[in-house]
Amino acid sequence: MAKPPAAKSKKPIRVHRVRKVLHVGIDLADAPWVSTLVRAMPANVENHGPHADDATASLLQLHRPEFPLLKPSAGPGPMNRMARVMRGYELVLSHGERAFPATMGHTLFGQALKLPPLIHLYDGVGEVPRGWWSRFRHRLGLARTPLVIVPTQAAAEAVSRDWQVPAKNVKVLPPLCPPKSKVPGPDAIPRLMKRKGEKWIAMRAADALALAETVLPALARIDDGWHLVVFGPEAACTSLRKLADGQGLTDRIHTTARLHGPATVAGLFDMAVIDGRDGLVPPDLPALMAAGVPIVAAGPEGLGELLPAASADLRIGPDQPDDIGRAIERIAGDGDEREGAGKANAELAAQWQDAAPYLDAFAAVMGLASLSDR
Repeated sequence: MAKPPAAKSKKPIRVHRVRKVLHVGIDLADAPWVSTLVRAMPANVENHGPHADDATASLLQLHRPEFPLLKPSAGPGPMNRMARVMRGYELVLSHGERAFPATMGHTLFGQALKLPPLIHLYDGVGEVPRGWWSRFRHRLGLARTPLVIVPTQAAAEAVSRDWQVPAKNVKVLPPLCPPKSKVPGPDAIPRLMKRKGEKWIAMRAADALALAETVLPALARIDDGWHLVVFGPEAACTSLRKLADGQGLTDRIHTTARLHGPATVAGLFDMAVIDGRDGLVPPDLPALMAAGVPIVAAGPEGLGELLPAASADLRIGPDQPDDIGRAIERIAGDGDEREGAGKANAELAAQWQDAAPYLDAFAAVMGLASLSDR
């Protein structure tokens, strides 16, 4: 009697360990590029983000643990409570200065509570805030942080020099840029329509108000096919509209409070103007670059590290606001330069779309070859 055929051996099912990561300080209004980083996490990573609004939590599939409020004046009690929440995770990522109280809490109570490692993602591009108290606070708060990720070399030097973070604990990684997407439809912004022949300039309301004395006169001098589209709270937009009315620009300025900024509709724009004089990575810079939008940006020298060499003269020094108007006029009137600046931005952004350097840095701090390791 013939023997039945031997059963085929089944391949073992590889089960990846779920790794819980706590993101403190996620704010897609001030740092929309964080969404690119969270989405790049491996499938076995479970992302948690306290204080995220419903839309952000849904978009990024975040769990939302209870967590003390992130107040700059938080004392030892709230910091201790923050630290205790961290005990259930394998890695903590603190995003920007808004999350610094959690970073401080980790340093003060990490050893006693046997907390997982924390990585601080600093979003300044150059000199760190001045003042002895700020520097003392950051020296103390980062004293036991194994890794601080900064966007520019200028920021790395400042963090090491003024906050006394060892150079070996500082890593320069530019903000992740999203992949280039299709150009949105002309009606992608609620209640606005980009008409044929129009060219749009993107700005946030706070930037437009701060630079109104140079931007509005420049808009008046360029071809009337150029329109300014401003994103921000209704109160700020109303203030800007009043200024525009006084210069006869009412029909060429459009405002919306429906979106935080132009990042999600970046492909609609032919130019962007950014006020980066606060020394932080401008919120919409990565998305605008990825969309190939020419950018006129006011800010410190460190900001220039995030722009291609071809756009070096479009980075305007903090004390030269009049040059912003001249740059707007030049870019608006020169299609070849506009196209070249946009192409250079897109090419540089393409180099910053790979999340691997971030993920490798996270894994190394955790003592892993990869976050996907079992």
